[in-house]
Amino acid sequence: MPDNMSRSDSDMGRGVGWVAAQGVLFAFFLTAIIFGEPVDEIPGLIFAQIVGVIIGAGGAGVSLWALLQHGWNVSPFPRPAEGALLVDSGPYRYVRHPMYSGIVAFTLGVGLAYANPVAMLSSVTFLVFFMAKTGREEEMLVDTVDGYRAYRSRVPWSLIPFVV
Repeated sequence: MPDNMSRSDSDMGRGVGWVAAQGVLFAFFLTAIIFGEPVDEIPGLIFAQIVGVIIGAGGAGVSLWALLQHGWNVSPFPRPAEGALLVDSGPYRYVRHPMYSGIVAFTLGVGLAYANPVAMLSSVTFLVFFMAKTGREEEMLVDTVDGYRAYRSRVPWSLIPFVV
């Protein structure tokens, strides 16, 4: 680390604020699940809960699949790890940020499974947050990862195929 750069400057350059905000969103989600009031008197509740379990499990599966494809280069920070290589296989063939996609699906699914409207709403918050975070992340990926610009042209969807 250069002498004129403090540790906090280096950490902020990596995107510590983004990671902290993401942690706050996870805390909000968990609080909603633990302390939130579920809806218990609506038609089709059991069906919605079953769909929620499927969506939640699918989201967790997508995130895990992406994590396995990414390997040791994964980082919660928007700035790519030193020497990071382009990953364009597995779920990365369909969206550029499948781990984030999986988190959005997981939070939506868990919210449905628990019939918890506040938890379901957190999935929308995660979606908006990840749209902003990926915007910053992609600037850095284009600058530091060989082939990322071409990959971004081949895979136009950042989070949800055919949507965003």
